[in-house]
Amino acid sequence: MKRSKWIYLCFLFLLCIGFAGWTTHASGQQIQDSDAVQKEMQKTMPLLTGTVWQKVDHNAKLGFVWGLAHVILIEKVLMEEIPELKRESFVTKVLEAREARIKAGKTAMTMNEVVYQIDQYYKDHPDQLETPVIRVIWEVAVKPYIKTGIAGRPLK
Repeated sequence: MKRSKWIYLCFLFLLCIGFAGWTTHASGQQIQDSDAVQKEMQKTMPLLTGTVWQKVDHNAKLGFVWGLAHVILIEKVLMEEIPELKRESFVTKVLEAREARIKAGKTAMTMNEVVYQIDQYYKDHPDQLETPVIRVIWEVAVKPYIKTGIAGRPLK
């Protein structure tokens, strides 16, 4: 009886070690897969930065801002219709900033004003042309009007 118990414990121990090794390998593989996905995305869909922003015409810039506005609107509607989707995100912070701006007596920014703000940012910061446009939007149009960052994190 003692011998079968000992064999059973050894088997469980080996099973646990095997499982731990597998999960460690799987998590390492996940990191490698994540890096590969990010590299592939950079090839197929790189972030729009100031370098490219400065080269495109005004209509292309408006198109980018329109597209972003549509994504924000779609997420807003989905969060209203499906409460389980509601969470603090870039979208909710954009909406919060818009409301705060209006409460402060200012009008909501037009698409042309957003484009102008982005243009002005890159003009004032020529050393930051590799900063993604979405980050510039956060800095000039959202961050000044919100109290906390996403998920209640402090603003930097």
